[in-house]
Amino acid sequence: MINLDRLIPKGIRPLWAAANVSLVGDSLHDVALLWLVYDLTGSSTATGLLGIARYLPSILLGIFAGAWVDRVSRKSVLLWCDALRVLLVGILAALTATQQVDNVSLYLLAFAIAICTVFFAPARDALVPQLVEKAELTRATSILQSSLGIAYFVGPLLAAACLPLIGLAGLFGLDALTYAASFLFLLALRPQKRNIDHNADSAWQMVREGLSYARHTPLIHGLLWVTAVDNLFIMGLAIVGAPIYVRLHLGLGAESYALLQSCFALGIIVGSLLMHHYSHKLPRGKTLLWALVFDGFSFVPFYFTDTLWTTAVGWFIHSIGIPFILIPRTSLVQSEVPQHMQGRVFSLVQLTVVGLSAISAGFAGVALEKISPPQLYLIMGLSAGIVGALGFLEQGFPEIKVIC
Repeated sequence: MINLDRLIPKGIRPLWAAANVSLVGDSLHDVALLWLVYDLTGSSTATGLLGIARYLPSILLGIFAGAWVDRVSRKSVLLWCDALRVLLVGILAALTATQQVDNVSLYLLAFAIAICTVFFAPARDALVPQLVEKAELTRATSILQSSLGIAYFVGPLLAAACLPLIGLAGLFGLDALTYAASFLFLLALRPQKRNIDHNADSAWQMVREGLSYARHTPLIHGLLWVTAVDNLFIMGLAIVGAPIYVRLHLGLGAESYALLQSCFALGIIVGSLLMHHYSHKLPRGKTLLWALVFDGFSFVPFYFTDTLWTTAVGWFIHSIGIPFILIPRTSLVQSEVPQHMQGRVFSLVQLTVVGLSAISAGFAGVALEKISPPQLYLIMGLSAGIVGALGFLEQGFPEIKVIC
């Protein structure tokens, strides 16, 4: 008989349910958004600009979001973010259905939705230690990570099935409904209370404190460095390169892109399960660094693939390594950083991920006007693997020991 408490710690079950339903909607949203902008513009550069619009809020607001998360109830932040996303995605669905959406409205709505995510992500990650005991942190993080894989496996398959029936506007509508369902699940969260000093330092002072902590803590400094390198080279390929690779190199449509996204998610599920099983045996620092090297080199085969199924296998293999990056990185912050600093540290991680993803997406969009998608995968994949290996030179990072 399955021990549910061991599989999914009781404290995170509402968060796990909310993550599953809203991430299914996110995958619908991603498929619809990237396909819509290319339909409107026919330009890979415009697709890259959409990536920038989605990630720019983290660059502008990320560290302030973390300071805010450390000052208020993290559960309330999650609820407000979901409520606002219901409204914003609903507007996008209505504009698409009435054929009133244009480049400007699309970019503005993508920007506004991304602002919610800037606050949501550090609040979610920093809330986990208030929901489970420290000994359960890695297990809780791995099950939440596997829910991401499950959701992104189901979502694109659902998108492929629904697109012919309800179109892009319908996918946006479904996404809005998932945020509403997530809001209801989050109401059931019962986090342990933490002391919040509402008369604490000003936002600017809290930001400076967070930056100083990151700068003078070797663990966080190294974590941010390797995260920046990986996302600079990799995320443009994932965000902009993938749909254009499908459209231009493979000559296929949105349904094929959705199928590849499901293969990507299936690899995340497998990687999460492997991480869940072997985490107690793995050194955190070296596991993370080897996964970063694999993250780059596993994109090189896309230079050679020329069919949907060989590309699908490549995406599956590539994504197996992703949980070996995300789970150690998250559990390190949750277990090694003081509670009152976690919002700011997680926001710095998110700022690094999103900021470098925006740059990478913009670069990929411009580069794809000059070179073919397979050539871009070869160049950036090799670069990511080689530069990622330099992380082993970061003092104080590779020797970080077991995960739990």
